[in-house]
Amino acid sequence: MSGQGTVTISVETVQDAARVLKCIGHPVRLRIIEMLDNGGERTVTEIREAIGLEQAAASQHLNLMRDKRILTARRDGVNVYYDISDDKVVRVIDCLRACDITNR
Repeated sequence: MSGQGTVTISVETVQDAARVLKCIGHPVRLRIIEMLDNGGERTVTEIREAIGLEQAAASQHLNLMRDKRILTARRDGVNVYYDISDDKVVRVIDCLRACDITNR
């Protein structure tokens, strides 16, 4: 369904969107992103406990998103804090909230 006045998306924008969507396209990673969007920076332990993940699984998801530049990580003593580094990710989450795809 296309309409008049449709804006063509640049190749760079499409590639960047694909990178973000591929990385966050997992239910656990979406929950982590939403948690960080709602509450800001969190420790690995806070994320793991809130979502109900084992340490290894939480670390795997967080490391992937950090490696893909979706999240930032900062160490403070023994704690590692994660936060969203790419505002495009927040916009994707906002779109999901606005679409309410569960109510079709």
